[in-house]
Amino acid sequence: MPGTWWTRNRRYFLYVVREFTSLPLAIWLLWLLYAIWRGQTFSTAFAIFSIVALPFALYHSWTFLSLAGTILHAKVLDRPIPSRLIVLSQFAIWAVASIVIAALLVWFAK
Repeated sequence: MPGTWWTRNRRYFLYVVREFTSLPLAIWLLWLLYAIWRGQTFSTAFAIFSIVALPFALYHSWTFLSLAGTILHAKVLDRPIPSRLIVLSQFAIWAVASIVIAALLVWFAK
């Protein structure tokens, strides 16, 4: 199979892009852990890299949560929950968690 097999189909391409997003996220996390371990304050370079890594994190999260209806299966009163409802609940949880974290960051920044 040629090395460019994933570029011929849009779905394969988006899958490979999603898998690639884990690399900058892993680098960001290792950098964060190293800075915490060293007791350093966060540098301008780390802030810039955080901004660069943010779209990768958002794309990775969005695509993963979009698959939640396929991955997760639940029943209520022996009736399956529709996959669309599962996906919407995952995005709602993500939104609430983001709002809570942002509020905590603003509160502690004061």
